[in-house]
Amino acid sequence: MAKIEVKGPIITNDESWIYNWLGWDYTSPDKIAKGLEDAAGEDVELEISSPGGYVSAGYEMYAALRAYEGKVTANVITASSAATLLVCAADKAMISEAGYIMIHNASSYAEGNKNEMQKAHDRLKAIDEGIINAYVRKTGKTREELQNLMDAETFMSPSQAIENGFIDGYLFKDGKNGEKNTDPQLIVAAETPLITPEKAKEIMAALAYMKDTEGKTDKIAPVQGENDRQDTAGKADSDKKKKEDAKNMTLAEALEKNPELQAEIDAIRKESAKNGAEKERNRIKTLDDIAKAVTPEALNEAKYGEEKKDGKTLAYEAMVKGGALAEAYLKKAKDDTKDSGAADVKLGKPDAGEGTQDESDEMASYINKKRGV
Repeated sequence: MAKIEVKGPIITNDESWIYNWLGWDYTSPDKIAKGLEDAAGEDVELEISSPGGYVSAGYEMYAALRAYEGKVTANVITASSAATLLVCAADKAMISEAGYIMIHNASSYAEGNKNEMQKAHDRLKAIDEGIINAYVRKTGKTREELQNLMDAETFMSPSQAIENGFIDGYLFKDGKNGEKNTDPQLIVAAETPLITPEKAKEIMAALAYMKDTEGKTDKIAPVQGENDRQDTAGKADSDKKKKEDAKNMTLAEALEKNPELQAEIDAIRKESAKNGAEKERNRIKTLDDIAKAVTPEALNEAKYGEEKKDGKTLAYEAMVKGGALAEAYLKKAKDDTKDSGAADVKLGKPDAGEGTQDESDEMASYINKKRGV
């Protein structure tokens, strides 16, 4: 019997390369497809321990498992959210006495006006309809019953999962399970983070940027659909070698194998260049706006010098320097006046016709006095 491990978050094929590179657990549609292809029609066991993830990827896996010609058995440790779709796709589902299942409504993010919010509501409602279809087929419950369970974000212990029809029985036959099993305190957390497609593109762009600017980027492995674990030692060694070979893939080789990622990087670079050019044009414009208020030398230095400035910065510096220059000019004028003796010059007393000495005599008298005559 072939075995396919369903570990870590449920992700799309486009994000699988980065999980593989980081060495994180994940399950993607192409991983399931490859496992089924290798099984070649023989019975398959799914070993499921997953916190869920993208419902679109879950739908794709559900369809592949339902279409498989051999018998599919799901052995569940934990199955939450989108991972429960794989449980429902199996012909038979068994659970460990130390396990659980969780179901809830699909969730997403939205922003905008009331029309956008309504679109988001309608979209999520349609997605929930698809989930309920799979649950009805597996459990035999009514749509209303299942919707109520999803609304409540229901965690089910092994016995509750069996009672609700999601699970057909216990994995082990050694008497350790039975009815003594009680509901455990559940602490649910996706130990492996769910990387969004947008974040994956950002990471790829950052790696490319580091490669271009520093030449120090480690090699990456954009590999999709490779099983990280196998049953036998031979298969495990083979898989380990594939993974090591993938990690030795250079950035250029990775981009060659993933042209769509190269297109995304080119688009990001183009947008960055456009934003940079626009920012530079705005800086030059702010300088041109104050050109008449500064010297040509200062303007040229601000535009093209080693320490480029915008108009606001240059205007402030010109104001500060202008104030300092004015203060220095006034001080020099005072010093020049003092050195010339002009400060000692007094105004003549008007004689109003009362005296006989005119202004020229007063000036001559003053000069003679200064000469010591």
